[in-house]
Amino acid sequence: MIEVEDSFNHISYKTWQKIIKSIPKLIIRKYPYEDIQFLFNIMYWSGLRPAEAIKLHKEDFHLKTRKIDLFETKTKHYDSAIIRTQFVDELKSWLGEKENGPLFPGLIYKTLYRWMKKLGIMCEVIAWTTSRKITREMTVCHAPRKSIGKNLLAGVHKSPDGSEYTILEVSKLLRHSDPIMTQKHYLNVDDMAMRKKY
Repeated sequence: MIEVEDSFNHISYKTWQKIIKSIPKLIIRKYPYEDIQFLFNIMYWSGLRPAEAIKLHKEDFHLKTRKIDLFETKTKHYDSAIIRTQFVDELKSWLGEKENGPLFPGLIYKTLYRWMKKLGIMCEVIAWTTSRKITREMTVCHAPRKSIGKNLLAGVHKSPDGSEYTILEVSKLLRHSDPIMTQKHYLNVDDMAMRKKY
């Protein structure tokens, strides 16, 4: 599998898998570890913003059509996200044990941010340990969303038929109104990464 290196605005899939496995080390009392692992993976695979993910209800998921209702988002009065084909069976098993209603009741952005910062130290995640003064970007809670975009375009994840994703398709996943936005804000290459490659 192709691998894209970690940077201040990108988490490689190898590091992402390490993060998911490390979630039990956070010692979270209010939520089962599995729930938080699914929260993180839903954010990653469906390209969700943190505020969209933490308010999800069970009934927002439509597995047959592979759609998540997001209702009012940062940019629209109603929006929906796509569920990755390969993620459907895992979601079905997890959601099957849940009652209707909020999946992460009482969870707030600040708590999610704190978990990510702790995991950043545990797993040496550049995107979660580099100061915003340096990155000049919202690279903590938005890192999963930015990372899935980069990983898809780099060919880290292929479609079910084995083809690679285009920028138009990734823009659709991220629900951008214009692919230029995807290219400008989500595909930045930091100086360090460019120096290593060049």
